[in-house]
This record gives sequence, structure tokens and C-alpha cells, in this order.
Amino acid sequence: MRGFLTYLLLLIIHYAQAQNRTNVWELGYFNTLVYPNCEMRYMSGAMDTISISRIMALNISNTSICDTLGNLLFYTNGLIIGNSEYDTLQNSINFNPGIITSNSEPQGMKNSQGALIIPDPGDMQRYYLFHESGEYFIAHNQNEAQPLYLSYSVVDMKFDGGLGRIVDTLKNVKIIEDTLTWGGLTACKHANGRDWWIILHRYYNNMYYKLLVTPLGIQGPFTQSIGFDITSDVVVQATFSPDGSKYCFTNFAGGVDYLQFDRCTGEFSNAVSFINPDSFACRGNSFSPNNRFLYVSTLFNLYQYDTWENNMVENRIHVAAWDTFYDGTIPVYFFMHQLAPDGKIYMSSWNGVKYLNVINDPDNLGLACNFTAHSYVLPTWTWNIPSFPNYDLGPLIGSPCDTLFLSNSQTLNSNASFRISLNPVSDWLNIIYSTEEDGVLSLLDINGKKVAETSLFHYFKNRLLNVSQLPAGVYLAVVTQNGEKMWSEKVVVVH
Repeated sequence: MRGFLTYLLLLIIHYAQAQNRTNVWELGYFNTLVYPNCEMRYMSGAMDTISISRIMALNISNTSICDTLGNLLFYTNGLIIGNSEYDTLQNSINFNPGIITSNSEPQGMKNSQGALIIPDPGDMQRYYLFHESGEYFIAHNQNEAQPLYLSYSVVDMKFDGGLGRIVDTLKNVKIIEDTLTWGGLTACKHANGRDWWIILHRYYNNMYYKLLVTPLGIQGPFTQSIGFDITSDVVVQATFSPDGSKYCFTNFAGGVDYLQFDRCTGEFSNAVSFINPDSFACRGNSFSPNNRFLYVSTLFNLYQYDTWENNMVENRIHVAAWDTFYDGTIPVYFFMHQLAPDGKIYMSSWNGVKYLNVINDPDNLGLACNFTAHSYVLPTWTWNIPSFPNYDLGPLIGSPCDTLFLSNSQTLNSNASFRISLNPVSDWLNIIYSTEEDGVLSLLDINGKKVAETSLFHYFKNRLLNVSQLPAGVYLAVVTQNGEKMWSEKVVVVH
């Protein structure tokens, strides 16, 4: 029981600490010897910018993570990992090796969303850093460079006086070996509000790879084929809506996949695949904070799609066009998007300028979204902005997978009563009940998958269910009568 209580305490801490993870954005150029670096910081309800001195150059691949108070922990350009003191993270030499990565030194990887940081659901001081690496291979009768691996490394903040270190045995661990797109690595919270779905697209077809990160480790990969075949991936961006119910993938050839996402099962559905207008050099995408509007940009234009519309593609709104503005000799085009803690969507320019484009009121329809081109001025040049998942997303309340904080003995029918004897359980689950109708007891795992079931006949007072062969973990017992959910309770299986 003590172990179970400790486990629940960790879960509570996990939810309480979800805030402020994206409060610091590392920005910069591919040559730190010529150009200084800067940070955007979310403070006092707004984004602010300061100049900093950093040894790491930043190309297109860029991500970071803060602690729950908004203090920077570490960041990466896909080749080097920096700590909060802007020095190299311990044991990060030879991080993410490969011919492609070697050819990218020292500027950093050139794949948008090529790295992703996820807190370990089982250890609040450890972090999974997923990263693409690759080689040259023969395709289409020519020698092509392409990411061929998705790997992960684990950063443990308990080392080096709290500055962190890559765990020796968990460094550059290959988990997917296949031809992958240049970036587009993203994640979404599982419906239980603790675990994580990791999503990455395969190249040359329409298959998605999926991983599930839990306190027990990484499950998968799983695959699903849906949407466009990806045949041009020089620039891609993948984004979930803030509530995790929607997903968008844009690629260089102008293809847009808009999909529904089931946070319980990790399955995509209801694909709306289309070619964006001005399809040349399709760049980034983002969702509004209210989950309604999808923004898609090309090099020269920005469009808004209303996902509440039945004909969202036909009813798209042209929000803005490039106004021919130059930063010196460099045009300030449209590139990657990122929703910020201040509720605005910031957009980089891809080619190294001092300006960011901003969607100031993204929850508003059409031109009321208040897009302002090159309106956020940085103290130095930047190549791209970081990419983040929504760390603040909680459980999907009321779903079959909302299993971690359900109060015990939730009886929805006042004419019936149900309870479980001995919980946690190791062998036989004993449900004691009093009801005038037959029912069914189902046991669901953390993914919402039914792993066991037994009938509850009204003329009995209890039923036994053998759980001795199930893996240890947290499950949800659900009683249904006439197809309606009547009661549920957490069940912890221990061995």
C-alpha cells in the first residue's frame, strides 16, 4: 500500500508541475562567431527578449525545456545539448552520431522538428530526448541524404549539481530504423494525462510511426497509414491542437493532412487531405488556443481554416501575403509556427533575420486574428524558433482512459452498489455488488483497451476475476448495464 500511495503522489506531482515548460525560447543563427544569440522569455504575462552568450549555433532543428518554475533546463540543435549555464551538457559528446549529423556540424541539424523533449512519466527528474539521425543511401537512382533513425537519449537532472547529464546506458538508443521525413517529430499527451504519444511520419508513403511513453518505458513502434503520401519533405511541420483532438502535417510540396486524433488509442481518423493554395514551398502550421482555427503558411501566404466548418477547405480565408519586406538584403518570408504562453502564435522567417511574424489574436475568425508581419523585433538574427508539445494538457475527463484520478466507488445508479475487496490486488479481483439488473465488469488498461471481462448476474452477490496473468500496473474497472456505464474504480495490480 505504501508503494501505491507513493505512486499516486508522483502522479499528483506530475500534474501540478505541468506549467511553465515552454517559458524560455532559445534563438540564434548558424554562426555564433559572427552573430550573437538571444532568448525569448515569458515573464509577467508577455514575451520579452534578452541577448545572451552561447557556444551553440542554432540552425533549423531547435527545442528546449524548462522546469516547472519556468527556468531553463537544457536545449539542443540536434547535434549539441546545452545546459542552463549555456555550456555543454555532461556526457553529450558524440550525441546523435551519423553522416548527416557530422555534415551539419557545428551549425546544427537542418530538419525542422528534428528533436523533441518529453518528461519521463515515471521520474520527474529525467527527460527523454528523441532525435533524428541518418545516412546517405541509394534512392531514385541517386545517393540521397535522409533521416534513417529515430533514437532517444535520457537526460537525468540529478547529475552535475542539477545541470544534468545523459545517462550512460541510455544514450543514442535506436528505436526506429526506417526512411523518415526530415523532421515533423511531435507528441501529444495520452488521455490519462500522464503518458505521451510520440508521432513521426515515414517518407515515400502515408505511414505514421507512433510510440507510447509510460512509467514502464517506451512501447511500440506502432504504425498507421492515412492521409497523403509524402514525396517532398524538405520542410515539414507537424502540430497537435492544444486539446490534442486534432493534428496537422504540412509538407514542402503543399500537401496538408488534417486528422482527428484519439488520445486513448493513438489512432488517427477522418482524414481531410488537400493541397494548400500557393502550394510552392508550403511551410508551417499551427492551431489556435481554442482549438478551432488551423493556420497554414507557404513561403508567401498565410491561410486560416475553420475546423468547425463542414467545408473548411473551400471556406478557407486568406489572412496575409508577404509584403515584400526585407531585413537588409534578406526577405522576411513565412516559416515555422509556435503557439506561445502569451496565447499568440509566432512565426519565424526561415532564412535568418531579426524579425518574427505574429498572429496576435488567433482565436478570432478571419482578419480579426490580427496578423502583423515582421512585428516582433529581435536583438539579433535567428534562423528558426523552437518547437514544443503541449506540456500542460491534462487527462481527457470522462474518457475510458481517464483512469489515474478517478475517485473510488463512483456509483452512478442509486439503486445499485458496487465495491472491490482488496485493492491493490495480485491474483483474484473480488467485486461485491447489489443490483436488480445483470451487468458486465470490464477491466481496461491505461490505453483504454479491454484486457479482461466477467458477467455480473443480479442473483449473485460477488464475482471473481483472475488478474494474476496481467502485467502489474493501474487499470480501470468499469461496470455497464444495458450498455450504460454505471460505476468505475481504479484497480492496481501488483505481483
